[in-house]
Amino acid sequence: MSVALLLISHKGIASNLLDTASSIVNDKPVNMSYVEVPMDAPIDTMRKNIQKKLDQFDQNKEVLILTDIYGGTPSNLASCFISNEKTELVSGLNLAMIIKAINYRNLPLTELVEKIIQGGRQSIEQHKDEHPSCHY
Repeated sequence: MSVALLLISHKGIASNLLDTASSIVNDKPVNMSYVEVPMDAPIDTMRKNIQKKLDQFDQNKEVLILTDIYGGTPSNLASCFISNEKTELVSGLNLAMIIKAINYRNLPLTELVEKIIQGGRQSIEQHKDEHPSCHY
């Protein structure tokens, strides 16, 4: 049984990242969803929207919630929904993390969390030299 994925981000981020990741891994977003938080959104409305998305998942399923910025409104809202051992929250969302999450959703939730954090960190790199492929 695979882990369900819920992305919660500022407006325009989650939908585009999920669409791009799904295209790269050629996987339809089954048991994957997102909520985007507009800057002026009422908090109570956003909490209800998040709960609706969570309710769409199988209640026996483990859920991984990914948010864009730790301490931002999406992350703060998401923290209200991690009250049990079947739900984990990770902030710092990037494309590599979503690809890892999609590819390894059959792992136990705790292992999946380790895998996506590692993948997200490994995808961050400073480029110091011009790459040879720049000379076409």
